[in-house]
Amino acid sequence: MDPEGQRLIPSDDQKRLLEHLELGDAIAWGAEQRRSKRHQVSLDQWHPKAAPDWLWSVGLPVLGLAEQCQGERRLLGLSALPGCGKTTLGQWIEAAAGALGLSIQVVSLDDFYFEADRLDAAMHGNPWGVPRALPGSHDLELLKNCLQRWRQGQEVLMPCFDKAKRQGRGDRNGWRRCNANLLILEGWFVGCRSTGGLSSDEPHLVTPLSPQEQEWRQKLQPVLAKYEAIWDGFDQLWQLRATDFNAPLLWKRQQEATLQAQKGASLSASELDLFIRMILCALPSSSFQDMLADVVVEVDPDRTLRRIHLPNAIQDSPSSDSLTG
Repeated sequence: MDPEGQRLIPSDDQKRLLEHLELGDAIAWGAEQRRSKRHQVSLDQWHPKAAPDWLWSVGLPVLGLAEQCQGERRLLGLSALPGCGKTTLGQWIEAAAGALGLSIQVVSLDDFYFEADRLDAAMHGNPWGVPRALPGSHDLELLKNCLQRWRQGQEVLMPCFDKAKRQGRGDRNGWRRCNANLLILEGWFVGCRSTGGLSSDEPHLVTPLSPQEQEWRQKLQPVLAKYEAIWDGFDQLWQLRATDFNAPLLWKRQQEATLQAQKGASLSASELDLFIRMILCALPSSSFQDMLADVVVEVDPDRTLRRIHLPNAIQDSPSSDSLTG
């Protein structure tokens, strides 16, 4: 990444974001990042083709939030569809925080999948044949307990999940200590809430929902509602919102190719197709398009960041809120 390369996020969006986060004037803030060379920290953690907007409009502002957490603990939700780039973002945030002495840790909702037997039982019978990822595949009691003890100031052991185990079906793989002041919980449906009436009209789908898919979509709604107690505990929710809801078709394939190259195991081609179908069908697209996040960053299918919206801030212009999903 070239931190001084071309940026596409409008300067007004950047200004409003920094004001909303109480990080100060955009010009002065940018000058301080350069003076302290913070914008050059851990650049090796980014994908070499990552655009500088990821650094200036997401990464560095999140580091700024960590500086505000002196003596208190805050929980940040980070929502993005699979393969969007949130894992790379999280790796950079942790590496940069370590270099700067900031107290941040990133935890994936995926790490709270049930252990193998319970996971298989929870996923049994779903029409996509996916081994994980659906609402209902996570140990919510463990997650709630970990977050509660972390909020109380304790050092907590968080589980780790290895997706390469069991020929790509995944399993638990040890534990990780967590005692950070700013904890980021990321996941593909983080922040999604159950809806009332469920429409089967999804224009992004080339093949309409099957009766079995419609049945499971309805079945998942009360399950998703059980996650809302976690979402209610966020101090802030950020969403990397795809401008094209079909973007995971490309993103997830790229992600699995990387997993295969790095660990020698990934989903098969047929499993991957079904996994992507699940992402596009399991929850209504409106769950993502209408998410009331504190910060919404538009992401194009090529992972280019385009706009920043602040749905809960009065200074966000309704006329600029043109996300179509």
